[in-house]
Amino acid sequence: MPKSIIVIGTLDTKGQEIAFVRDLIAKRGHQPVVVDSGILGEPATEPTITRHEVAAAAESSIEALLAADDKNSAISAMAKGVTSIAASLHAEGKLDAVIALGGVQGTVIGTAAMRALPVGVPKVMVSTVANGQATFGPFVGTKDITIMHSVADILGLNIITRQVLAEAAGAVVGMAELALGPQSTDRPTVAMTMAGVTTACVMRARELFEARGYEVIAFHCNGIGAKAMEELADSGQLQGILDLSPHDIGGFLRGGLMQSSPDRLEAVSRRGVPIVFVPGGIDFILFGPLQSIAPDMLERKYVVHNPIHTHVRANRAEMIDAGRFVAERLGRTTGPATIMIPQRGFSQLNIEGGPLYDPQADRGFFDGLTADRAGKLNVTQLDMHINEPAFAEAVCAELRALMES
Repeated sequence: MPKSIIVIGTLDTKGQEIAFVRDLIAKRGHQPVVVDSGILGEPATEPTITRHEVAAAAESSIEALLAADDKNSAISAMAKGVTSIAASLHAEGKLDAVIALGGVQGTVIGTAAMRALPVGVPKVMVSTVANGQATFGPFVGTKDITIMHSVADILGLNIITRQVLAEAAGAVVGMAELALGPQSTDRPTVAMTMAGVTTACVMRARELFEARGYEVIAFHCNGIGAKAMEELADSGQLQGILDLSPHDIGGFLRGGLMQSSPDRLEAVSRRGVPIVFVPGGIDFILFGPLQSIAPDMLERKYVVHNPIHTHVRANRAEMIDAGRFVAERLGRTTGPATIMIPQRGFSQLNIEGGPLYDPQADRGFFDGLTADRAGKLNVTQLDMHINEPAFAEAVCAELRALMES
């Protein structure tokens, strides 16, 4: 069955390249819908949806944007218009996939539309800035966006751009043809946060939940994972959360590489989703290569995790701060919540005899939890390490009890 694939780009500067991708999609038997996000020059190829329609979808006009002579405002308006059009087409069942190409501005506009679409809708962005020299995480957000490096600038068709654009067209066509469509389940859904240093516990927990008929979704503790998890919670798609590896909270408080947003745990508390919270991975700060770390931080215990990541032990004061952060949010949840603390260590390297073992610092998390809210939180301490099978069994049993109650 032919798929409707939206092709987004500025037809005044990328018209030839957009036409090339459009024709490749059509040759595969699918329906390309070209959306013009350009402003200045005349389109170099015929759009399906004109720039005037895009500007109108942003409650503006091309004439008004040109008269304002404000590049940033114009980009924002066209991004808003393209996003509105993409969302409407999807709601009407007229969008099966989306591909965009461009430089920085084109990437801003194209990925804005992609982020407005649900997970499961194929999304491919061919970008000049998709490389290690630029931060493109904000373009992706919490969605399943594939960003492909254009290698050469997108300026005409040549031996490089033809190949790259053909690969991108093939990617979006293949994704559209194999897309499963909206996913649903009649099983209760549990989300978990995970990290490499808590993998043993997470894997055991997944086994236990799946054996009892639960749908299990794991999210990495990279800051974006928890944000995606809490978006699902806020939309009512989760029946329980096992926040087993909230390393991103420590990253946020201490300036580490993987940081949560300031509103971490807010949606969970507001929605009252049953939650068991475990301070897994909150006991260390993730920094970059060893040579990039401030000398005073290297006076602490640390482990070179790999050539680009170093684990530096969090001290007692920082653990207290983390405890206060969690207590402030979970202390006002509208649903059931339990905080479970593994007293023999919070991560793989934080174990007796291990390089990051520091039970006194770990104790700071409990002290921070209870400093201002003693008796107001349901806190359980277990004489176990986080990666012991018995600990996984205990937290799973607790979350099931909260969900069933």
